[in-house]
Amino acid sequence: MFAIRARSVTGFMALLLFPLAALAGFAEALTAYQVRDYATAIDESRAAAAAGDARGSFLLGVMIQNGQGVAANSGEAAALYEKAVQGGVVGAFSKLAQLYARGDGVAKDLAKALALARRGAQAGDPEATFFLHVLLTAGPLGYLDAAGKPDHAKYRQLAARPVGERGSDVEARDALYWAAAKGYPLAVMSLALTLGGTVGDGNRERMLAALAKLPGHTNQALKNYEQVARHIERLGTSYTSPQLFLDSQVTQMVAGTVQTCGIRDPKSAERAPLAELVAVAISKPVSGAAYLPSKVAGNERAYLLAGEWEERWTYRGCGKTADVTVRFMADGLGGAFMTSAQKLQPGAAPATAL
Repeated sequence: MFAIRARSVTGFMALLLFPLAALAGFAEALTAYQVRDYATAIDESRAAAAAGDARGSFLLGVMIQNGQGVAANSGEAAALYEKAVQGGVVGAFSKLAQLYARGDGVAKDLAKALALARRGAQAGDPEATFFLHVLLTAGPLGYLDAAGKPDHAKYRQLAARPVGERGSDVEARDALYWAAAKGYPLAVMSLALTLGGTVGDGNRERMLAALAKLPGHTNQALKNYEQVARHIERLGTSYTSPQLFLDSQVTQMVAGTVQTCGIRDPKSAERAPLAELVAVAISKPVSGAAYLPSKVAGNERAYLLAGEWEERWTYRGCGKTADVTVRFMADGLGGAFMTSAQKLQPGAAPATAL
């Protein structure tokens, strides 16, 4: 998933701490690797590694892990990455961390994987920094069960923690923000997805800015988020994330149908032609706001932990329009609870609260 590919020449060179002329052999190995002459790259990197150049160990580990010019062997690659880590090669921390996280060629050890990812992040490697985010998000901050479905009890437990107990959250989010800012492609995509599902100031704009860095992407979830974000912009102003907006649609559309079509039994609205949402507006701004802290400039208000606000959503149906007042309350984990009350335009039937 995170393997360095032959085309990534500039990024690969940036991971190496030693000057190219430091030891004979490595320069020739790297040159051969860049032109995909793996047989020569293998021989030269072995010679460099044998001479004590940690860069040679790292390059050899990459080729052995990926099966480039030699049979793939994760265990041998892990041993070479360990030598590269000891020699201070920045990119080796992430590679070795990923092997420990998967138990690929080594015994699975998430604590060691996390420690290695942190060291790589501290050294300034965007790949290691992003992997640190992945480990924290899937580990202590994860709330999916073994089947990949949300564990609602775990979600509520995580959401209820005070800010003082959110150190892992801050570390994970800042790792993602930083890696994306450095242009690491997987981090940019993950950030766009994250912003699409998180309530915060200007998150839709941040999401669209991230998407602009991913021309030609094929991620369907991101395509859906972008479509929803553009739709919200055309309707008016809303503090909802694309995901929260989608989550709100079914209940609020039924509420709008109940009012515009004069339906007294909300269940009957499910059989009526659904009203169309024609406008949205923030009627009461966020009060009592609390945000997850961030040390990455520009993201201090990107994650709403607590706060309430109201929006007025206007629906058209059965020849009438109706305003639905939607009240939102941050749920502590990027989403929000919602309730609504409806009000018809003057001259229509009385409103019925749901």
